[in-house]
Amino acid sequence: MSMLKTFQFRFEPDRQFPHFKRLAWDRVDVSIRDVLRGGVHPWITGPDGRDIHPSLVDAFLLRLNDAAAKPQELEPLGYSHDVSSRPGYYFEKKTRFERALEDIRGNVYFVEDLSYLELLDIAKEHLRETWDHSIARTLAERAWPGFQELRRFLKTKDKGIKLSGYADVDRYDLGRVLGLDDFDGREGLLISEAIPSLNFRKAAFLTTVTDAHGRLCLVPDIRNLTLTTAPQTPDYIHLAWHVERDKETWRFRPDIGSSEAKRRKAREFANQWRTGDGRLCFNTTLERLSEMVDSRVVVPSFPTLNYTYGLRTITAAAEVPYSRVPAYVIGGYYDHKTNAGALRDILREYGVSMTGNKAKLLQKLAGLAAKQYAARLPEMDAFFFKYRFVRINATPPASERFPLLQDAPLLRNLLLTMYALKHLRGNAVLEAVHTNNAYTEEQLARALVQGKVELNGAFLQVA
Repeated sequence: MSMLKTFQFRFEPDRQFPHFKRLAWDRVDVSIRDVLRGGVHPWITGPDGRDIHPSLVDAFLLRLNDAAAKPQELEPLGYSHDVSSRPGYYFEKKTRFERALEDIRGNVYFVEDLSYLELLDIAKEHLRETWDHSIARTLAERAWPGFQELRRFLKTKDKGIKLSGYADVDRYDLGRVLGLDDFDGREGLLISEAIPSLNFRKAAFLTTVTDAHGRLCLVPDIRNLTLTTAPQTPDYIHLAWHVERDKETWRFRPDIGSSEAKRRKAREFANQWRTGDGRLCFNTTLERLSEMVDSRVVVPSFPTLNYTYGLRTITAAAEVPYSRVPAYVIGGYYDHKTNAGALRDILREYGVSMTGNKAKLLQKLAGLAAKQYAARLPEMDAFFFKYRFVRINATPPASERFPLLQDAPLLRNLLLTMYALKHLRGNAVLEAVHTNNAYTEEQLARALVQGKVELNGAFLQVA
């Protein structure tokens, strides 16, 4: 089974009017080769169920609404009006494109070619086959609006009819009294009554949005894609390759940033799949590319695919490693400048009472921080016993966050600031073996959230 899907279209005769066709489709497998070399659309949805390529709807409807897709005689009469995509509702489990297809299937007839007279003949044939009192009354009331006008007309058909109101009309079998000939010169009325949806397109439209096999296809080929390594081994490392066609070969560029692990994996990948030189950026054939997709070594996506705007490319990022002393910052925390609503959110997260004014909330936040500090102290001690730091007033542009307390984002920076102030020697050296006992943990937390104490600058790692 292929990793990629697409839509395959066909026409089916309409159940009520076999002269007309309805759009039908299936979702089928498609190879990466047919996507890239044949331009077959790769149908992909996001985790939220939405279209990954929203431009598909606009491009599809642009072709459907093109003058070339509309029957020449019917379009000026309003029988080939434009179709637009409708917004969806939260409870709908279909994408915008699928909703558009269903609207087309339910409201648009496809014909090889159709003249106005042929349409009128089809409408009359249907009315003759289904003629009854209900149809005759509807046509009569539309043709002669107003009771007195309708009454005068019916009197011309049967002088014995006695009518004092619309309720009397149903006492007579108008299907027997009236016939189609009574509506000569009112062809538009007959057509609109007989045919439920008056929107027509040429069946040849389908060739403008499909390939020779009926598969959804709006462009001759697709020259750019992104391949992401699939998790197959315990030492899996997420790695993305931005791929572009260059004549008959495909150029791979890895997105590795500053990660040495990604750089190493990229070299291994290139060594396995390249057909020429290239330790990181390399070329390979479509056959090799297809092999890696078919074997599910990589997962394809098409982030640059857009049917309504010009092609854009994705830049692969890689940093040249250089030697530097790592610098770390702690960052801001919730304090007296935070609004009461945000403070209550923090207390709610930790199950602390949220009653009281802002001063009371800050006091509760300080108490919560002191308790969490004691609970997380072993993790912070383990890190700072292993590494020593010196504080500097400046903040280097390449500063990082301390890799600690990642699961406590609401209190993380406040707890780390408390630890740094408790363990700074001479306001310069941060080491776990030194402890300042001038404040209790709760006093220190209260001083920080009230803005009476602060900590600036960054920390450089030293041997």
